[in-house]
Amino acid sequence: MAAAAPLGVAVFGVSTPFAYWGFYLVREIVEAATGATLHLHVTNLQQLHARFEERGAGSIVVTSDFPDADLLDFLLPSPLPLVVFADSTGDFVDWTVHSRRMSVPNAVRFCCNITCVLTPAFLSPKALIISPTSPPATIVAEIVAHLFPNADKGLAGGIYDALVGAGRLSPEGPADWRLSAETPKNELAPADPERAAETKSGLASYATIFSRRLPSEIVWPVALFTCPDTEHWREPIDLMGPARIIMYGPYLHLPAGKWIARVEFEIDEAISGVEAATDVFISEVLVEKVFVMPTKGIFAYELAFAVNDPRHAVEIRLLTKRSAIEGLLLVRSVVVRPG
Repeated sequence: MAAAAPLGVAVFGVSTPFAYWGFYLVREIVEAATGATLHLHVTNLQQLHARFEERGAGSIVVTSDFPDADLLDFLLPSPLPLVVFADSTGDFVDWTVHSRRMSVPNAVRFCCNITCVLTPAFLSPKALIISPTSPPATIVAEIVAHLFPNADKGLAGGIYDALVGAGRLSPEGPADWRLSAETPKNELAPADPERAAETKSGLASYATIFSRRLPSEIVWPVALFTCPDTEHWREPIDLMGPARIIMYGPYLHLPAGKWIARVEFEIDEAISGVEAATDVFISEVLVEKVFVMPTKGIFAYELAFAVNDPRHAVEIRLLTKRSAIEGLLLVRSVVVRPG
């Protein structure tokens, strides 16, 4: 069937079995259409350069689920067609917990890191974004149309039939890896299901990226922050005592760009006034603010900052600057929006 001229394709995707199946599928499609095809799974430009000559005169499919900035900067502006595989944020976290034996908070942070690193690929106007909701025949047709826009209309059907007939593609798609109630539990299963569910929601705000849209706001769950003075994330913090850090976290990531974080809390009984400080830390303190907490009521403050490298986690810290003799503080929400 190979009749088209050799070509190169850049393929990215989140770290789930669906994306890995997609990487394999693109290579199978390109090889069926053009002949011998080299598949390179790399993370940086150095790896790509080191193996590029292996392709000879044939096609090449470059795939990555966690590319360095230099690889993205090289491939995204290039004339290579771009295919990106998305997935459900919930399934992404579940699979990470199960396959990498991570706690739920660390799995959310890991998935958030990958999502933010891949944001330029998902937002690229030339990207074909593939989701797991489409059947294999439709996915093959979309990929063929994207890679070979001037090909005969029967090419997609011919490639699909050939792959299925050779046993290289199942009409049902990849094996169903979605986790269920019968899935053996991870040893790191959460002791607090309510907190785990709240924590998992932290990735949901990023889901619009998979649809080529930067989120208008990102909700960072309070459950992902650490409050040393209280054991339960829904309990108020007693401000009485020496100057200290009373909240820090969430160690989530953001796409490169300018952002504004809004922290809202409720305070009561701070009659003597509590002097506080807050900052944003990404490898270094980017911005800090000092203020006096109100005696009672709902209060919010904002911090504007820029993210240059999405691989570095963001930390917001809140601390008291002097000893306090009274006061209760409850963190209500932390919301980040583009600045």
